[in-house]
Amino acid sequence: MMGFTILQEKKIYFLLFICFISLCCMILPGCNPSASSPFSASAMEDLSTFEVAEGFKIELLASEPLVHDPVDMVIDEYGRMYVVEMAGVPFNKSGVGKIMLLSDRNGDGKMDSAVVFADSLILPSGIMRWKKGVLVTDPPNLYYMEDTDNDGKADIKTVMLTGFDASNLEANVNNPEYGPDNWIYLADLPVAKGDIYFPDDSQSVRLTESSLRFEPGSRRLEALSGQTQFGQTFDARGRHLMVNNSNHIFMDVIPSRYLQRNPGMVITSTIENLADHREVFSTTKNPEYQMLTNIGIFTSACGISAYLGGAFPKEYNDSVTFVCEPVSNLVHADRLQPGGITPKAERIWERKDFLTSTDPHSRPVNTYIGPDGALYVVDFYRQVIEGPEFMAKEVLDTVDLYNGTKKGRIYRISAKDAGTPEWTKGLHLGEAASDQLVEKLADKNIWWRLNAQRLLVDRNDEAAVPALEKMIQNTSSPLGRLHALWTLEGMHKLSPEMIERALKDPGPGIRENAIQLAELHINDDPGLTAALLPLQNDQDMRVRFQLLLTLGYIHSPEADKARQELLFRDINDKWVQVAALSASSSQAMALLDAVLGKF
Repeated sequence: MMGFTILQEKKIYFLLFICFISLCCMILPGCNPSASSPFSASAMEDLSTFEVAEGFKIELLASEPLVHDPVDMVIDEYGRMYVVEMAGVPFNKSGVGKIMLLSDRNGDGKMDSAVVFADSLILPSGIMRWKKGVLVTDPPNLYYMEDTDNDGKADIKTVMLTGFDASNLEANVNNPEYGPDNWIYLADLPVAKGDIYFPDDSQSVRLTESSLRFEPGSRRLEALSGQTQFGQTFDARGRHLMVNNSNHIFMDVIPSRYLQRNPGMVITSTIENLADHREVFSTTKNPEYQMLTNIGIFTSACGISAYLGGAFPKEYNDSVTFVCEPVSNLVHADRLQPGGITPKAERIWERKDFLTSTDPHSRPVNTYIGPDGALYVVDFYRQVIEGPEFMAKEVLDTVDLYNGTKKGRIYRISAKDAGTPEWTKGLHLGEAASDQLVEKLADKNIWWRLNAQRLLVDRNDEAAVPALEKMIQNTSSPLGRLHALWTLEGMHKLSPEMIERALKDPGPGIRENAIQLAELHINDDPGLTAALLPLQNDQDMRVRFQLLLTLGYIHSPEADKARQELLFRDINDKWVQVAALSASSSQAMALLDAVLGKF
């Protein structure tokens, strides 16, 4: 009896202890025994597998069960975070793809709630904020999706473009990007010839070995002269940087619109490789490779971003690019150095990469610069990342292609002393007055600059023009001047006088862009030709190169003479030769005669 009584007392004490703990949980904020953490233990533990460069820290922003199989993300002007889930990789086309809308309800800087914004997608591959909704690539279509009743779910889903190849997972259209020139760029690696078109319009463009850009307002389509596979970015001067599996950074040097002027000129490629290295330095333990591939070099490069966030240590701002290498479970970094017409991408560390993981299932596939200037890394997190069509049959028969599905992580990489992200509590950029948006064009972070530009162009508010005119004369912010010029152009409010002033700007990047802007107005205001000609003596080679391309549209003795001078000054550069010959056939022959006469 005595033993039984003691046992009863122990049970009573235990029950009282449980009641006490339960009472504390009800009283203390944030304690809810019935709610599980949005981060699984494995996701939290996985943080310890990462090694990031000195001066940085890595934090988990979101993971399963809130999100899984992520391949792209975007944060809109209200601080809402959209994530693309490509769960069907590699062969499931039953419509399991989704767009998730994630939020941070308790304001601690981590996502803790998710709503299905859109579902029944096949193999969604990219997303971009546009107007009041998002653009989503899901071959063969590019969709516009919008939530009109503010319940977090899209009730509008319309096809904006269609005709993209859907036969090869590694060649799908993806990663729509709002360019600094107000065009929307689509990454694409077409494996079959196809006509891309607006569904309700006869206009189309044929893609063979090129990516695409388009203007929804004017309904213009243009094939690029180069092709990027999964991901794309723009540097501070607006130069388009691309990526493919084995080439982690290259540049489309001469846009197709210039090459089309002289169809008789044959050129095999307009691509310049920017890096002189291919090696990567993995820290993975027991790495898994499902195909016969070279180890220690780029074989799956993707998700490139030029870091223009302004929140990293100063040696990283405006001159560094990041690119993912999921096969080797890492993110690589290069520093862009001036190199004449094209920059050169140099390795920052000799035998080390920016972010590596010992976990063989960590698969970083994309990067994104957030409102806080942090670099967000999208981790697909799968055992198999290789394309099954490239795997040996004996390997294909023994591996589960879907092992790891229903998992996925998004990490925040920030400077070591950075605080908690404030944008997760909500942003108000979408409600800002037009003059406030103009101020954001000079922000140190590209996220604010580009979103402000997009909103201003979309609003087309005439009341913003005086502030924009003031911004293009802002001597303290070259980037503010650059974005203000293109914003005015997008609003159809850019005058020849503004362009002429920009052609004399102290910043070479501004002058280069001003030449492109002059090119758009040269037919309406021939007087711009006189303002362009002095730039043939510009000290910046890239400025002279752009001038040579633009002068190919101008038929005058003065322009012809300037083109000859530009060619002879830099004639040893192959791209200068191509630029000179890209003018119309008659002009090109005259130039050839001049060259033969000189030499």
